[in-house]
Amino acid sequence: MKRAVLMAAACAILMAPPAYADYDNDLWYLSRVIQAEAGYCSQEMMEGVGSVVLNRVSDDRFPDTIPEVIEQPGQYSTASYLASQEPTQQVINVAVDLLENGSKLPADVIYQANFLQGAYTYKTLSTSYSTMYFCVG
Repeated sequence: MKRAVLMAAACAILMAPPAYADYDNDLWYLSRVIQAEAGYCSQEMMEGVGSVVLNRVSDDRFPDTIPEVIEQPGQYSTASYLASQEPTQQVINVAVDLLENGSKLPADVIYQANFLQGAYTYKTLSTSYSTMYFCVG
């Protein structure tokens, strides 16, 4: 029941841009960056993108909030057009799960891109049109 209520609230929240920093704001940003970065990829890739954001929030080298991590200059090129992203129900489900249960990746996986970076690659995920590397910082 709680999850159904959260999902209904999530749909209503995602219709308008955030007004202040809280769970609603985090859901707005996290679901949109997942949609922009991996919205039509596998669930595992979506979870990876969201997990990197959460891992960065917990890492001292990055800002302390989800919006600040996503909008940090030079990090997420998709940040400039998040307002135009309409998350699918699957993306919303992934974002809610991550906010409720935390990252699906080890805490030191703080990079995600279509090129190699960081100390070493933890996981590589591919689709027919792209490859995404999840790397340790």
